[in-house]
Amino acid sequence: MVSTKHSGVAGDRPLGTGGEDELGFRDVARRIAQSLVDHASDKGLVIGIEGAWGSGKSSLLFLIEDELAKLPQAQRPSVINFRPWLVGNRDALLANIFASLSKEINLVALRAGDASGISKEKAKAAGEALRKFVSGLGNAGSAVELAGDAIAFAPLKWIGQGLRVAGSWAKGKSADPSLDVLKDRLVQSLRDLGHRFIITIDDVDRLEPAEVIEVLRLARSVADLPNVIYLLCYDCDILAHSVEQASRVQDGRAYLEKIVQLTVMVPQPEPFRLRQWFGDELRQFSSTRSEDELSRLRSVVDVEGGRQLRTPRSVVRALDSLRFFWPPIRDAGGDLADLVWVQLIKDSNPALYRWIEDYCATAAVLTLGTVRVDDAERAQQLKALHAAVAPEHFADHNYRYYFADPLPAASVDFAQDGNGFTLFQRVSDVERDAAITAGRLASPDHYRLYFALSGPSHALTHCDYDAFWAAADKSPDRVAAVLLQLYAIELTGSLSKADLLLERLGGVGDEMLTPNRCWNILAGFADVMDDAYRARPFDQGWIVSLWSRATALIARMVARLEPDPRAVLIRHIFGEGRALGWLTTLMRKETFAHGRYGNRAKPDSEWLFTNEELDEIFELMLERIRRLTIDELLTTVRPLDILFAWKQAGDEDGPREMLRRGIETDAGLIGVLEKMTTIHTSSDRGSYSVLSRGNLDAFLDFDDARQRIEALRIGNNALEVRAKALARAFRDDDGF
Repeated sequence: MVSTKHSGVAGDRPLGTGGEDELGFRDVARRIAQSLVDHASDKGLVIGIEGAWGSGKSSLLFLIEDELAKLPQAQRPSVINFRPWLVGNRDALLANIFASLSKEINLVALRAGDASGISKEKAKAAGEALRKFVSGLGNAGSAVELAGDAIAFAPLKWIGQGLRVAGSWAKGKSADPSLDVLKDRLVQSLRDLGHRFIITIDDVDRLEPAEVIEVLRLARSVADLPNVIYLLCYDCDILAHSVEQASRVQDGRAYLEKIVQLTVMVPQPEPFRLRQWFGDELRQFSSTRSEDELSRLRSVVDVEGGRQLRTPRSVVRALDSLRFFWPPIRDAGGDLADLVWVQLIKDSNPALYRWIEDYCATAAVLTLGTVRVDDAERAQQLKALHAAVAPEHFADHNYRYYFADPLPAASVDFAQDGNGFTLFQRVSDVERDAAITAGRLASPDHYRLYFALSGPSHALTHCDYDAFWAAADKSPDRVAAVLLQLYAIELTGSLSKADLLLERLGGVGDEMLTPNRCWNILAGFADVMDDAYRARPFDQGWIVSLWSRATALIARMVARLEPDPRAVLIRHIFGEGRALGWLTTLMRKETFAHGRYGNRAKPDSEWLFTNEELDEIFELMLERIRRLTIDELLTTVRPLDILFAWKQAGDEDGPREMLRRGIETDAGLIGVLEKMTTIHTSSDRGSYSVLSRGNLDAFLDFDDARQRIEALRIGNNALEVRAKALARAFRDDDGF
């Protein structure tokens, strides 16, 4: 098999000129070549070189030809490479083989002399005898067509008899020497010539069954000539099956034994030698980044390579796959050991490869928290895994452990009555982030690299991370700009790349969260969160949102700051942050957590800010809110939240007075109420707007506002349509 020590993909090609004999076939080829010259019968011989597909038959054949070419001229035979799959039909097959033989005899005649030990006259005689024989075959061809296929496929001596009958039938033709007389003359002239011709026919087993029979009959009957040796390369099982199909015989092997007088089995490569070859060439174009990766790579080559690298072809195919996949995966920060594992499995078991791809995709989505896997799906995945392999594939517990190691959220089930594996386990943030950092197959951000050369649709790229960390090193404005760009990239459902980034920040190491970065990130949040909501609104009251993900990072980040920078940050974000809506949710969250309003006080270990800091936050936020005009209030992201925060901070009259002035006019009333609606969702109606008594009574007279809207909805004015929608929102509250 061809050595592939180069940067490009080699393809499944046999050993050629300049190639390296990685499997030690050279000595075998040398002995076979010498036997072909010294010991093979001069009466003609058909030799089979047998081996499974990919075992190196073609490479061995090349080495035999190469060794024959090194022999002294007096011993050197003529080699004819005959490729029957390039020939269209039986007549063309005969014409091609004899044309090749004639050409070689002519070359022998040209080289005849003392050095070759061949008489020029004998070479010319052999050439003339061959031409007459071929001419006789050509004349016989038309007669055989008339006589029928049975005669055409008959042994040569029967063909001669059939031709004599056909010759007497042909009108007005003089009797020419019979075909067997012409062959006798050719046989004698080739015997007198004393020069050996070796005809090689590779990949006989790849021919159609009918073509196989033609080639075998050619070698054994029509072209069975002295000093002509056929070397046929094939997989015996496949060739025997083709013979059975074409000839309708029960035992194709027995049929072959009548044709092929001698077989040479391709030496079976030692498994360790195949793995050594694979490892040596892999080192030429790849490298590992750490001792851990190198250790895992050794295990992959030893364990999975020991199972999958069974033939030279399997080595070449695996190396070609890796040459193709490794550069882009390396550039994306992928893991060499995981890639080799996946590619070895792909080339040997595509069904198992597809199972791994599907499993990794599901496990990656699970880490996003947008789906879940129940016991039924786990059982189904496990069943699919076992269906993709042979029954005993996972019988060895050590191999089972090795197989589970690269997979995300998988472990070995050692229970006696277990099914081998536990799938879709919970993965800790530490494990997930370690896989992401290393670009492993188990990384939800990288797994798709190993199957499609690109990251999953939901993945953050290294460019995304680099841009964010660069912004965090620079300023809050840069952080805000990057987050807004990432939020514009939607993934699944309401998820964006910004959501995913904030989720990932919770698992990064402390070394990444320097105090400077934490300050800029939190200040960036305080500027951008409302802009993100305006760009693509989300349900702030639902389970998770961009706001809640940002809030979840505050405690860890403020803890990274020294007291003075922390105090400056609090004054900055609550005193100057543009995201007043998000900042209001923080203030309300802490108001309840500290027990200053309601009955939902939490332990101080769960507070984001101390009591003293919350006092300052109240002061800063109330000052900002009181400065708002009614129009400014209504243009904020969540006016109702701001009103409640204002009230819960201790100022009962402030929000009431602002709204009293705001609803003095009909247009003002409608404008205020439109901003005080909330969204309810039901299975039968979907989402709809509601004006809740509980919300309105906190700031204005609910019944009075409702009566005014009822009057406006039946009036004949520009506010009628808006008033009707609000009247419906009032009514919908009655049934909620």
